[in-house]
Amino acid sequence: MKLGAVASAVVTERTPEAMQPENLFAAAHRLGLEHLELPARGWDNPGTRFVERVAALQERYGIGVQLGFGDRYIEHGDRQPTERFAAFVEQVCRPLGVTVIGTASHLHGGRWLKDPPLEVQLDRLAAALRRLAPIAEDGGVYLAIENHADYRGSELASVLERVGSRHVGARLDTGNAYCAIEEPVAAAQALAPYTMATHIKDQIVEAEPGNRGLTPGGLLWLGNCALGEGHVDFAAILPLLARHGPLGGNLVLTMEVPASTVAQSIAYARTAFAPYLD
Repeated sequence: MKLGAVASAVVTERTPEAMQPENLFAAAHRLGLEHLELPARGWDNPGTRFVERVAALQERYGIGVQLGFGDRYIEHGDRQPTERFAAFVEQVCRPLGVTVIGTASHLHGGRWLKDPPLEVQLDRLAAALRRLAPIAEDGGVYLAIENHADYRGSELASVLERVGSRHVGARLDTGNAYCAIEEPVAAAQALAPYTMATHIKDQIVEAEPGNRGLTPGGLLWLGNCALGEGHVDFAAILPLLARHGPLGGNLVLTMEVPASTVAQSIAYARTAFAPYLD
């Protein structure tokens, strides 16, 4: 496995200048990372020269890239448009050698929404992804949908079973599971056989019946932190990914941590994940 990070983890600012590919690649290189999850904004605007610039940066730094694609899957359902995804694969992913594309449902917190009901959401999500599966297969890419603080691992696994394509899988986020009132290990158990991408993050979980005196009150508080400082059981999750993941050693462990903690998180990962890193 290889160690990478999302773009927001490698720079402390999110200004337009800081988020330019040239700055992101340079920052990832300084940190010794092998992979970078890069925003693909402007890929369809010829004026940005996105593909040309990223290709040159890949050659310069030798850093692999994962990209993201999104659409309103649940609204579209079995009428999911396919043209834009096909163009993204052909015009961006193939020229850059990108094989893993992350995605997420646009209904953030979906399982907690009453309209549409959960089962309807999952049915529509499966129908939309089925429409995109042949394009991923023909393009030689993997589309990986995240447990994006919306669905539990078993729920996304049921969607992927219905899609029935080895080119449509999961992006396991180890911290987001808590937002679905799920243990990260349970999410990993359900999604490991489908996991083609990751967001490796840790979370501090605290019981907060009074929500620190704020109103309205709450029962839980989740806090971002450096890897190893929270409650995510990486010692249980990494073996599941290594044993059951479809990409085997080609899986990228993409850290999604606060930029202020990235150096500390990299140091932790290089030690704690050492048996699994190339």
